Amino acid sequence: MNEVQKPLVLVFSTAYKPFIGGAELAVQEIARRLKNEYEFIIITARFQLALRKIEKVSEGTIIRLGFGVSWLDKLLLPFFGTIVALRIIRQSSLQNPPIILWGTMVSYASIAAFFVKIFRQAIPFVLTIQEGNIEWEPSMRRAGWRTFWWRFIFKKVDHVTAISNFLAVRVREKGYIGPISIVPNGVDEKLLEWRPGRDQISFGDPVSKRTPIIFSASRLVYKNGIDILLEAAAKLKDEFDFKIVLAGDGRESEKLKVKSEKLGIQSRIKFLGNVPYGQLPEFYKKADIFVRPSRSEGLGSAFLEAMAAGLITIGTPVGGIPDFLEDRKTGFLAKPNDADDLARVMRKTFHMNDGERNAMIERARSMIRERYLWNNIAEQINVLFNKAF
Repeated sequence: MNEVQKPLVLVFSTAYKPFIGGAELAVQEIARRLKNEYEFIIITARFQLALRKIEKVSEGTIIRLGFGVSWLDKLLLPFFGTIVALRIIRQSSLQNPPIILWGTMVSYASIAAFFVKIFRQAIPFVLTIQEGNIEWEPSMRRAGWRTFWWRFIFKKVDHVTAISNFLAVRVREKGYIGPISIVPNGVDEKLLEWRPGRDQISFGDPVSKRTPIIFSASRLVYKNGIDILLEAAAKLKDEFDFKIVLAGDGRESEKLKVKSEKLGIQSRIKFLGNVPYGQLPEFYKKADIFVRPSRSEGLGSAFLEAMAAGLITIGTPVGGIPDFLEDRKTGFLAKPNDADDLARVMRKTFHMNDGERNAMIERARSMIRERYLWNNIAEQINVLFNKAF
């Protein structure tokens, strides 16, 4: 431990580097900005034997638990995580620093935080809810252990943070009666530094110097509605020249490729597969429109990143998306699960003139500056931690 003992934050995250999703990115970005205020120790599953058990990173220390077998490491994480966390707490008792338990999502790792809380009642337990609304659908009521922990874990939580108003409401519906703070995920400030320098011409111009690019950074799974995007594109293929670039992989990858062939739009679509998070800004900068016709969404960080990068953004009014995407002001909303309506909205973006496009981009960016930069998000967590001690 450090000679000058800072408050200790034990982070419980089922996955962490090199496995980075929205929840893991939030921990990384917040911890990097608060590392001078707190000592962060991230307790996670190992997943791969080649990964080091203990690793120092810029935001703190990662402790990876398990045998390098994905399914086994997840199952053992609640037990190993509890043992390791209690050992860290005991070893730090001589310096007696303030300690906080920070769980990310109702996951295997957060179950470990729950058990630690049972043994150490006085240590505050903050739980961040990041899940998409797939967790709240009727089918999830029969999802065994997951439903049990959704209802049980809140009994030991001292403070919930939710990344959207939608999730805050759902947490209340699950029976949680303690304090809730809305703390969304953020975007990198550097995305705002880039100014669109593309040919600002009508997308409907048949002699356009540049084919407009529709981009989506999405896992290729049912909830993200990429099948609806393909169907909408097929309806517009004879009206407009455009390309679709898809960054992401998932269990529907092959199904979507087959679908694009059946719809006769395979030549219009580029499947990039998995793209490292750090490379995504380059794709945002080359694109014109961001589309993800989600069926469910906890928040939708990729929408925020696209807005910050200066893309016209199209989503659906599900989950946390309406928190930031206001139809015809900061972007466009299409009806969920409706290819005809998505095609109608996409057609609108193709016909926008320069003034309309630039005004929408600036409104979206202004909102990002005010509410969704990581520096602001980290300060909200800092205030919350200080109140929790």
